[in-house]
Amino acid sequence: MIEAPIPANEPNRLLALQKTQLLDTPLEERFERITRLVCRLLGVPRASISLVDETRQWFKSFQGSALTETPRKVSFCAHAILCDEILLVADATKDIRFHDNPLVTGPEEVVFYAGHPLRSPDGSRVGVLCAIDSKPHDFSDDDLRTLRDLAALAEAEVNATTLVDTQKELLSQLDAERRRALIDPLTRLWNRDGIMEILTREYARAMRTKEHLGVLMADIDYFKRINDAHGHAVGDAALREVAKRLLASFRGFDAVGRVGGEEFLVVVPTAPGNRNIEAIASRACQHVGEKPVATTAGHLSLTISIGGVDETVDFSCNVDELIKKADDALYRAKQMGRNRTFVVVADSVPSDQAEYA
Repeated sequence: MIEAPIPANEPNRLLALQKTQLLDTPLEERFERITRLVCRLLGVPRASISLVDETRQWFKSFQGSALTETPRKVSFCAHAILCDEILLVADATKDIRFHDNPLVTGPEEVVFYAGHPLRSPDGSRVGVLCAIDSKPHDFSDDDLRTLRDLAALAEAEVNATTLVDTQKELLSQLDAERRRALIDPLTRLWNRDGIMEILTREYARAMRTKEHLGVLMADIDYFKRINDAHGHAVGDAALREVAKRLLASFRGFDAVGRVGGEEFLVVVPTAPGNRNIEAIASRACQHVGEKPVATTAGHLSLTISIGGVDETVDFSCNVDELIKKADDALYRAKQMGRNRTFVVVADSVPSDQAEYA
């Protein structure tokens, strides 16, 4: 294995990476969307957006793998940030730089790799958009053009404002260690402490502005049966996929967190009522259940139940009461047959959404 040399502009490159404020942050749908497109358009099972830090590569998004980071010294991306264009490795087992790399010989089986560097505004290469497979590939000119186009989209997102409003404010106030402590290691959503901090801040903001605040509680239906029948590894894979589908169902400024084994809490700021939050919850319920989840035990059909509340924040309620109302609504949704939503909107009739097949 040949380790990549350190770029000549390494201090400036690391500074540019830090300025993105992306390291050790939760999954974001804007990046997930791009890596899904890489898999779909280029016919590869894995794709990632990798940020190359001082001693590690950290994945802002990764389809087809549960990895969150690897040592920089074994990273293909450490080589890719040295390139002006795409680093294409058609068969790593025959490449002197990578043939004995643990990412090639180990369980990840990285055999094919195509990585396009992602630049910061000053031109520093801070990360890479990657297409990955466990078998050799030949990329056509059209494939290379597609990867370049998708990398341009990824680069624009890297350099755009990161997580908005309350989430951005919270992350900007924390060091890397504290940020990591607020992220669920399995799903890479906010964990209980993280989502509660966001809810508390959104509650305070809504109190000042007298705006609506929505809180949703979501639970995977009959999840215990999956763990009992197939084991926790399959259950974990199912949880990760449900988390990604939930994330894709909500808006960029909504916050999604995992608060229990198979339970999620969603903060929906400035939800204007008029059944809009009900439509948001309904879409999430439908999106999770619309197709089976692929696991090592086969394709599993999963559904969720969602309960929620949406009301103007004032001194008549507090954060704990909002959560209790959402939890009570979730219980009602389960009582009504599961795979459905029940959302209480202030000054309107509670929603009993139709069941989704």
